[in-house]
Amino acid sequence: MSTDTRLAHDPVTEAVERSRRASAEFGEKLGVFVTPLHDEALKAHRDRPATGELAGVTLGVKDIVFESSAPTTAQSQVALADWPHGQPEATAVTRLKNAGAVVVGKTATMEYALGVPDTDGPGPVSRNPWDPARWAGGSSSGSGSGVLTGCFDAALGTDTTGSLRIPAAYTGTTALKPTRGLVPTTGVYPLAPSLDTVGPLAGSIDLCARLLSVLAGPDPADPWASAAPAGDYVGALDADVAGLRIGVDTLDEYADAGVDPAQPAVFARALRDLDALGVRRGEVRVPSYPLLNVVGNVLMLAEAHEIHRDALARDWKRYGRGARWVFAAGASITSYDYLRAQRTRDALSSEVQRLFDEVDLIVTPTCHLGAPPLDGMSPLEPSTYLGSMHTTAWSVTGNPVASVPIGFTDDGLPLAMSVVGPHWAEDRVVALAAAFQRATDHHQRRP
Repeated sequence: MSTDTRLAHDPVTEAVERSRRASAEFGEKLGVFVTPLHDEALKAHRDRPATGELAGVTLGVKDIVFESSAPTTAQSQVALADWPHGQPEATAVTRLKNAGAVVVGKTATMEYALGVPDTDGPGPVSRNPWDPARWAGGSSSGSGSGVLTGCFDAALGTDTTGSLRIPAAYTGTTALKPTRGLVPTTGVYPLAPSLDTVGPLAGSIDLCARLLSVLAGPDPADPWASAAPAGDYVGALDADVAGLRIGVDTLDEYADAGVDPAQPAVFARALRDLDALGVRRGEVRVPSYPLLNVVGNVLMLAEAHEIHRDALARDWKRYGRGARWVFAAGASITSYDYLRAQRTRDALSSEVQRLFDEVDLIVTPTCHLGAPPLDGMSPLEPSTYLGSMHTTAWSVTGNPVASVPIGFTDDGLPLAMSVVGPHWAEDRVVALAAAFQRATDHHQRRP
């Protein structure tokens, strides 16, 4: 390691070195990184000093998101042909770097963001800082562990059916899934293009909002990107939330894998904290909630299989067990099934959006259980972990969602709630999440 003496006391250099020290302590133990990039970060800063509104923010980038200083492996032995379509870096990464963020590593995921943690796979399995015998969530797995332990300030991840929100919930960090189309997915390996989003995970909604303000905006190269204008997400951090109409759905009847004994009381206390902010709270029922989850699974499985179809014919045995399980399930879905799921999606999404005629935001649990043990996780029994997660429905409808920590199980594992807004209302989501985090300290807790 060598640091240019001209930059020895430079804030950006100091931030990278803090990241290096934390990474030396936690990176390998918790399976945070696929590729650490601290030396590359310092060289990039020497060549072109990082300036801008994010100067000094250290960043982990999920290893399905292309970044120019390191290979993107998707944590797989199989390379997809035709990627990254001549673009060596994702638009989202370039935007963050141009604003001064410094990439210090490519972070662990699951193979092509699929399946379950694979201890026999080619990359690390991310472990939970609160209990290393438990999962850190996925598929943006290294993101939550890395942020919580200071390996980096924030992470750029993807969320198809919960891949940002679940790691945030399990590690006690904060994630912000934007409205589908707000942030370009250009230069990102797709999982299911009609569901994929790119967004931030950080220690607070404050930093998530700062990152989103840079990430948001159209990209002519992205056919899924929207021309909708970005909002004032940073300004929303200080907004008064008194009088906001909040609809609450506990989703208890859909907790197929069970409910942690502490979760109802923890969630109820979070609702009382919201009441103290002056919101107007009532109950809502998310319509056709189980069907939304079925639709999301059909779309994800079918689209993932189609993307990998040619590679599967060539390299089936080189994929890991979790990915093979997903692809086998996807292969059974017919074109009729897929088109019917898309039609159902349109109808149900319209039904859900009508809820926002009556409320400004919806609040639900992110998960009913804390992080599951890694031992025994199997792609053949997904209900043992998927049954406690409440993220897929909002991916189907495309709504923006923040997951924020709200407390702990009796075993000391984080629990979280989701703040859901209408399409393009990220500023409203940010406002409530920020007010909640000003009034509580759950997001500041560390093991």
